Amino acid sequence: MTDRHTPPTARTSSNGRLARFLVAILPRTPAGRKLAAGAAVDSVGSGMFLAASTLYFVTVVGFPAERVGLVLAVASVVGLLSPVPLGRLADRIGPATVYVGLLAARGVGYAGFALVHDFWPYALLTCVLTALDRGCSPLQQVVVGLIEGGENQTRTMASIRSVRNIGLTAGFLLAGAVLAVESRAAFVALFLGNALTFFVIATVVERLRRRAPGTAPATASTRASTTEPVAAAGAKDVPRQDAAPEEPVRSPFRDLRFMLFTLSNGVLSLHDSVLFVLLPLWLTTATSAPTSAVSVLLAVNTVLTVLLQVYVSRFAETTARALKLVWVALLPLLLSCGFFAGAEHVSVWPAAACAVLAVVLLTVGENLHSVAVWNLSYEMSPAPARSRYLATFSLGVTGQQIIGPVLMTSVMLPLGSIGWALLAGIFAVAALVVRATGGPRATLPAAPSTPVTTEVTT
Repeated sequence: MTDRHTPPTARTSSNGRLARFLVAILPRTPAGRKLAAGAAVDSVGSGMFLAASTLYFVTVVGFPAERVGLVLAVASVVGLLSPVPLGRLADRIGPATVYVGLLAARGVGYAGFALVHDFWPYALLTCVLTALDRGCSPLQQVVVGLIEGGENQTRTMASIRSVRNIGLTAGFLLAGAVLAVESRAAFVALFLGNALTFFVIATVVERLRRRAPGTAPATASTRASTTEPVAAAGAKDVPRQDAAPEEPVRSPFRDLRFMLFTLSNGVLSLHDSVLFVLLPLWLTTATSAPTSAVSVLLAVNTVLTVLLQVYVSRFAETTARALKLVWVALLPLLLSCGFFAGAEHVSVWPAAACAVLAVVLLTVGENLHSVAVWNLSYEMSPAPARSRYLATFSLGVTGQQIIGPVLMTSVMLPLGSIGWALLAGIFAVAALVVRATGGPRATLPAAPSTPVTTEVTT
């Protein structure tokens, strides 16, 4: 029986809008859509684990909360060091091979949490898995670039970020059901479910990798084309037969331009700590806005990221456009600082309105910044050492995740409005350096003893 309160045309229109939205945020290619689907499954598992694991080990297993916190801090330091050696390994034996291996190892490791009853196995497993997690992140970008290539790469990375936000939210909700049950068996099922998601995405990537040898070899023309993205993946774990011998590439740590780009991008990424560390404390201590607004503001960020990420990726499909986008990203970041500062000097509802506008602007700047640096970091990384370079690039963001919370709580929060002016200045200087150092290089950076004459084709 048809619902008389909801006309069929209205339901059809609503379904059509939903379908158009899904099409809009998904990658253009079949291979990209498979990667995005795998990332969605993976993020559901990650959301479940993040929401429930700490509570499980403190309240069910009985580990002291302060010792769990110490383990997580040590694991973050271990994770800071892991991407570079894993990137070097990926450059030697193939990024897709290493990426799939890491995913499988993470699946086994996260399943192991279901068997942990003592503190030291928990500490060791947490440190090892954090190292593998951090090492996977830059390799994902390399694998997406090899499978997608060309202008599709930035859109696919944006799609993956969008679906990950959706998947994490779904994972948080599913974890809520487990927390309500408060049963050890339910937590064990959650850990095993999370582990299974790693094998799902590993299977997706491995199938795309295995399909590659049956496609045409990658050439200059196929790399330039985006109509056959999987064909370009044929070169991902085997050297091109028509390529000239590769020249030695120096360590990214000895590439001053790249390291300045990495450092300044890490500083510009402080918007992440503003949102997740400073915002809740600032809203409740420095403004008259209601405390309940914190969850609303975080939801605004999540929803806007899902809606904006793929849309803004079109503005960074070439390196020249990505460089211009850095300046565009700076403007909303600066404006957000102004609205944050203004919220400290008005009454309840104007303060809440200023906070909403500030978070919207911060989110827009964050999304523009992220899609720009995906393109720039990839193009700045020499092809023979791309995994190593992108792993090094990830250290800037990881460093921000360690230093940012301290900066937000020890400097920004006590300074009040002056702190927001300081942060605006930091954003401006960081964007200037990102813009000055970003962009593709014409030649491979040579090892000190070897002159370089070979051009990189990216």
